[in-house]
Amino acid sequence: MDHVSREVPRQMLVLKTLVIGFAILLIVAAVILIAFGANRLGGTGFDLAKLPIPAGCRVEQMTAEGDRLIFSIGGPGLGDGDDCRRVLIADMKSGQVIGQFDLTSPQ
Repeated sequence: MDHVSREVPRQMLVLKTLVIGFAILLIVAAVILIAFGANRLGGTGFDLAKLPIPAGCRVEQMTAEGDRLIFSIGGPGLGDGDDCRRVLIADMKSGQVIGQFDLTSPQ
């Protein structure tokens, strides 16, 4: 009987290598996407944020806009004048005040 060659043709070997390579690449991409998704959902926030609201004042309105939290402060306050009339803008990711508008009357 003839000896049948069980050698894999070169083209088939290249094809098998490509398929295995693409499978590995697909698995690596899936792991990276899962890791980034878990990181976005994970605890990247802050524990406790203390915002500077003057004594005697109160939060009258609060609005979320993107990553910003906007507080409208009002009330009689404990000092002279309009010390309570202000708007605080806080970053919701860090919990820090990033801006403030003092709404005092001109003197």
